[in-house]
Amino acid sequence: MKAINKILIGLGIAASAVSFSACTGDLDVPVQNPNQMTSEIFGEKPAEYLDRCLAELYQGIATAGNGGADGSILGFGDAGAGTYTRTIFNLQELTTDNFSWLQFNDAGYYELVTMDLAADNQIMYAAYSRLYAEIALCNQFIRTVESGAFQLPENLQATAQDYIRQAKVLRSLSYFYAIDCFGDCGYIDESAAAGTAPPQMTRAEIYERVVKTLEDVSAEWGDSYKDPTYGYVGKEVADAVLAKFYLNAATWGIAPAYDKCWSICQKIIAYHQGQGFNGTGLAESYLALFGANNHEYTYEGSRAHEIIMTMPQDGFNLQSYGGSTFYIATVCGSYDNISSVGDCNLNAQWTCMVARQQLSEMFDWTPEGEALDKRAAIWKTKKDDFEIDNKIIEGNDGYGKGYAPLKYTNFVYNADGSIDEAASAPLSSQAFSNADWTMIRLAEIYLTAAEANVLGGAGSVGEAVTYVNNVRERAGLDDWTAADLNADNILAERDRELYGENDRRTALVRHGKFAGASYIWNWKGGVQSGIQTSEHYNLFPIPSKVISFQGYRQNPGYSK
Repeated sequence: MKAINKILIGLGIAASAVSFSACTGDLDVPVQNPNQMTSEIFGEKPAEYLDRCLAELYQGIATAGNGGADGSILGFGDAGAGTYTRTIFNLQELTTDNFSWLQFNDAGYYELVTMDLAADNQIMYAAYSRLYAEIALCNQFIRTVESGAFQLPENLQATAQDYIRQAKVLRSLSYFYAIDCFGDCGYIDESAAAGTAPPQMTRAEIYERVVKTLEDVSAEWGDSYKDPTYGYVGKEVADAVLAKFYLNAATWGIAPAYDKCWSICQKIIAYHQGQGFNGTGLAESYLALFGANNHEYTYEGSRAHEIIMTMPQDGFNLQSYGGSTFYIATVCGSYDNISSVGDCNLNAQWTCMVARQQLSEMFDWTPEGEALDKRAAIWKTKKDDFEIDNKIIEGNDGYGKGYAPLKYTNFVYNADGSIDEAASAPLSSQAFSNADWTMIRLAEIYLTAAEANVLGGAGSVGEAVTYVNNVRERAGLDDWTAADLNADNILAERDRELYGENDRRTALVRHGKFAGASYIWNWKGGVQSGIQTSEHYNLFPIPSKVISFQGYRQNPGYSK
């Protein structure tokens, strides 16, 4: 079994083992479930139960809930649709030029794909709800530990403070997606009493509070990076999330922070030097980062830990209809001539997702359909009788209309990107993927630093070009010169490297190419060739249920 047991056992995550209510409700109620905890039980095994409470914060991102893959903390009929990683993917990728969704009878998807956005879209409500469920879990964990309710012995005080810092990092990432997607939204931290409704704040107000939290947390962890245990977050993740905030500050109407972004990216990059591909810290093979053994590229792995933040998945012990299972299964079945087992090594095919023409055209192909970019090397293309366009994307006639953007698979990869057939064979019958979901990678940090130079003049052009070339060389592409380093090129390079990794919408907005007329892609605005859309779509609507319940003001251009 993969190294997932380190987080499963160490944190107490096992299939449906711990109830979310354990750390979010009253700790003094009588125990009915032996896996739930009260303050009395906690006092008997404080280390074990402190671990379990922290585990729920990670579980809130990795799974739908505590009832296995079908359990949900949100109460949606389709539990998988409410998984954290899946809801963010829907907003960040399906609304862009990257992917189209074929199953338009799935409520809310057609509107995302065609950028027909409204406050009653239930997928947006699922995403908003999931973000704030995670924020609430983190707040309650911090609040409970700091209140003294757990009565921790002296030997656990340092551990508890480390766990609080981890909770603040996870909460901060949720706030990043919240203000990036929804703008002025709710903010609350551990200082408020449990059950307090989060007041609506401006992006700038939330940015200020979250960035201060991350900067403080990073400082508390000390001057040097120290690899956390597999599956946990530490100082490097805190700094990587800070880089996301700094890069987007100007886009959000906040004072530009490109110099801060460059500086913190340089620190992360320096930590990884001397290992991996050409000593860059990157993995030797791009494809190996998205296979069943990609935990080897994280902390405590045997190879360069390019994956800075990961959400573990395991086909047996940590099952989820989000993450890599979602990605693999949605691509498999969308084409008559693709085999879920033979091409993806997973016994699941949902018939849902294809690459849009514009994503396919980000890469260079031979006339026969062979990828010249290693990052698209396992796509199903013209050589397999696939079409690059997607003039039809709805119903049976849409199947096969577009290249199959294979990225995640359930294969075990060798370091050089070849498949280990013997190790992969036992995994082919699984319905759930073993591939961990990558949240932040070192390659993103390289490209973020280069973009901070392009957009804000941070750092040096020479170093920025080198950073991009580190990524391109692994892909088997020619180096850039300083003349190639411009906004359009860096945006395209981000997509070639990070497609499907919940980055695309944010990047398009940052470059003024999401809404409006500056960039048109297939089906934007509901027309096959694409049309101009309203600029107000640069912000998603705050879900109508949230407006009704919380009394928030709606974003401009949307009705309640």
